[in-house]
Amino acid sequence: MAKTTSAAFALASLLAAAACGVGGNRNVSRNATPTPTPPAVESHVPSGFKPSAEKARDAGDFKYVYSPVKNKKYAGWRRELMQERVLEEIAGELNKQLALPEDVTLSFDQCGEVNAYYDPERRRVSLCYELLEDLYRVFEEEAESQEELDDEVAGATVFVFFHELGHALVHVLELPITGREEDAVDQLSTFLVTDGTEEGAATALDAARSFYADAEAEEGGEPDYWNEHSLNRQRFYNIICWVYGQNPERYASLVGEGVLPEERASRCGAEYEQIERAWTTLLRPHLKSTD
Repeated sequence: MAKTTSAAFALASLLAAAACGVGGNRNVSRNATPTPTPPAVESHVPSGFKPSAEKARDAGDFKYVYSPVKNKKYAGWRRELMQERVLEEIAGELNKQLALPEDVTLSFDQCGEVNAYYDPERRRVSLCYELLEDLYRVFEEEAESQEELDDEVAGATVFVFFHELGHALVHVLELPITGREEDAVDQLSTFLVTDGTEEGAATALDAARSFYADAEAEEGGEPDYWNEHSLNRQRFYNIICWVYGQNPERYASLVGEGVLPEERASRCGAEYEQIERAWTTLLRPHLKSTD
């Protein structure tokens, strides 16, 4: 388990970078050179993803809270996250980008279960410390260093965060979603984190690996076909497909090494473009002016 602020620092960096992508530049060349650091917010808005002419209603903000905890280990993590101003960073970036009709709270909580969720009654996105602990368990066996372990946990956590943020946006912005909302917000999370950098792709791939590990742990039991989420193995292949679809040349190894079947890979570019078009259209009316 993490004993330093490295995990909190990685989480803060990834969350802030991905938050820029809410209004982010998705002009990613299929042969683009990886960007070493995320660009400034002002340079992150492409011509096709500017605020709409009609001013969005802006009567709310993203708030944040680090809930008190009883678990001593979680108390240490809470202290580290507060020191790195993780939620302050993400709330600040989101407030620069999005106009909300009402407040939404972002929080880290001790939940009593491995979970992350959006509570529509409280308009609150909660990330559970139990989830972070479980992700350490998932990644620790294969991680070659503490730094690598912290980065992988941070990456998977960022994906989950933006998945739950997607639920919040669907709710408070009354976004029209066809099909399963769980699949739609998986698409949003992938869209936000895959910003054309190697770090962004790694964040999505860390999340995919966590779903694959969950699927392996479930083997032997009856799949939860009734669940509103896609099966964990399906979520794994979806994310892999969309990462590949954003830049097939750069991520050709996903197909070459047999991670992504060619039959699915042939459609991934079109799938990613559809995700980009759909979420750009849905979010554009709610973006603040950058003038």
